[in-house]
Amino acid sequence: MNSLRAIQRVAPALMLANRVNRVPFTPAVALGIRGYATRHRQSEGKQILVRDYGVIANYVPPEATPSISDFHKWRLIKWRNMRNSVQNMLGIGLIKYKSLYEKWNSGRFLSLAEETYKDMNSAFARGDRHLLEEVCLDAMYSNLKNDLKKRNNVTWEWQYHGEVEAPKIVCVRCMGTSGFSKTGFSIGQVTVRMHTKQSLAVYDKKHRLVGGDPNNVQHVKEYVVFQRALTDPEDAWKVYGKVTPTEQKF
Repeated sequence: MNSLRAIQRVAPALMLANRVNRVPFTPAVALGIRGYATRHRQSEGKQILVRDYGVIANYVPPEATPSISDFHKWRLIKWRNMRNSVQNMLGIGLIKYKSLYEKWNSGRFLSLAEETYKDMNSAFARGDRHLLEEVCLDAMYSNLKNDLKKRNNVTWEWQYHGEVEAPKIVCVRCMGTSGFSKTGFSIGQVTVRMHTKQSLAVYDKKHRLVGGDPNNVQHVKEYVVFQRALTDPEDAWKVYGKVTPTEQKF
């Protein structure tokens, strides 16, 4: 019973939870096809560390726009979405300007983000801490590692069953110590809406199903924040955390 309660408490990290900083089919990294930069590297005799600024912006556009008949709510949502779109364009412009080693391409980024998201979920299910440390930044990795410690002699089997909708960029921001200069340290953060089909099954030591269902494919919607040091040639886009859409207040 204690094991099952622990499973029920931790399982939402994969299937349905969206809280901040929580968190293959055939994981490419595990097969050696795609590599990730390490979090601590030596470059020109200096150690480069990814800095933690927190989630720069957690705005998530609402799934539906209020009817124009409710003009007050409709106007506020339109204004917030327009302001976010302008900030996104500025963020992408700054990422393009400040990134000294990688040319921004939205399609290529979304493809990489989706693969990284699948690798993270697959590694978490298998308990692969090494891969988790490669695809996640400190806060996300720490939370997932703590969740792994709560497992009690059970095995997780997670499967990705495709997209419900294609991944979509919803928020882009850039921050650093250098303002509009190309010198200094700068990071980019991009929030991606992931709407995928997943299944999860949990088995005990005798391979008896004690949680989830391998045949129960669920639609999971998550907003995943990716971060990269723009001025570091060896850094890669990694999972910083997740944000939860907040209830709109008027």
